[in-house]
Amino acid sequence: MKHLVRTFVGIRCGHAVRTRLHALGTELRGGDPSLKLPHIEDLHLTLQYLGNTPQEDLGPLSQALESAAEGFRPFEVNYTGLGAFPDAKRPRVVWAGVEEVSGEGTLRELATAVNRELRGLGYRPERRAFHPHVTVARVHRRPPERVFVALRRAEGGGPEMDFGSEILSDLKLILSDPENRPYHYIDLTTVELGD
Repeated sequence: MKHLVRTFVGIRCGHAVRTRLHALGTELRGGDPSLKLPHIEDLHLTLQYLGNTPQEDLGPLSQALESAAEGFRPFEVNYTGLGAFPDAKRPRVVWAGVEEVSGEGTLRELATAVNRELRGLGYRPERRAFHPHVTVARVHRRPPERVFVALRRAEGGGPEMDFGSEILSDLKLILSDPENRPYHYIDLTTVELGD
């Protein structure tokens, strides 16, 4: 019987952005237990969710990420805006958006390259279109009214919805650790862009 671990391919947020996004999640939650926040160290952008992964696939997955990263250089993104899945009227996931500064499509191209390489190992991308975001909170019951207020306010944009920018320079194969606190992730492989 194969031993399975839960994995995904992602890019971790840097310290300054993590601090701002975690502060946002804390503000939205207040004292309401219906919102569950990722630990500040675990805030990230997912490129492809893999789910249950045989341990023997970890080596080939790492090699596939090396191939996917070839030809890409570090690039800058802005963390801006606030939204929800499935929508702002029925939020189950509250997220901050991620936009590439140059507008050249490098982030989308990187996600496509990852999907292509992992498809060769039998991992299919999600059917939903790639929507770059960082999960700020998960909603387990009806959220407090301040979440709806923030989502409505976000529709107008504004500086309070700007969470900073940074250079993305690597991608990671990440393990979701079910034995530890909720949303705790462990880096298995780090692949630098531009090598």
